[in-house]
Amino acid sequence: MINILFDDSKCHDPRDCRKCMDACPEGVFMTYPRDKREPGKAAGNWAIMPSFIKLCTGCRICEDVCPTKALTVSIVEESVA
Repeated sequence: MINILFDDSKCHDPRDCRKCMDACPEGVFMTYPRDKREPGKAAGNWAIMPSFIKLCTGCRICEDVCPTKALTVSIVEESVA
């Protein structure tokens, strides 16, 4: 099983950076607005979310390209019972 941890406090403007999103060969990440949208106003204060974790192969490219080290990918061995 693969876990992707995202430290929201280290990633301040993901829509301008996009390095993890652009580098991920599987398209695991998406952005979403942190704050509630108000009618008639553009959304702001965006964050990254690993939305498609099942697609992740554990290559850790996102970790390597992230300039703020906001992402951590870990591979957890599943025990067979």
